[in-house]
Amino acid sequence: MRLKLGEKLIIFQGKTGWGNTLAVTNQRLLILDKDAIIGETPIETISGAFAETQILTNITQLKIKLKDGREISVIFRHSPNGHLYDSPDQKDTDIINLTKKYADAINRAIGGQMPPKEV
Repeated sequence: MRLKLGEKLIIFQGKTGWGNTLAVTNQRLLILDKDAIIGETPIETISGAFAETQILTNITQLKIKLKDGREISVIFRHSPNGHLYDSPDQKDTDIINLTKKYADAINRAIGGQMPPKEV
């Protein structure tokens, strides 16, 4: 993955339900297929992000609100080759924590704040 000049990677660890990896930088939200960027959304077009757990299905999603009113939903896998929905409690907690981490990273990027070095 090639970053732009001045671009810094914030988080890059979540495999999505599509089998791609979601990366957040201080400038863009990236969808990666291995190291190739196959989709991107500029941070300045995003108004906010949050984790939401559906009551009936108990599935946690990353909800990304765009300034034009559209919304992007992302569901993370339990492991790179894992299933989306089949987990007992510990895996559910891991997915919830990962989803919240991504929401926090996106919101920090929107606010121009870099998180403590961790990713």
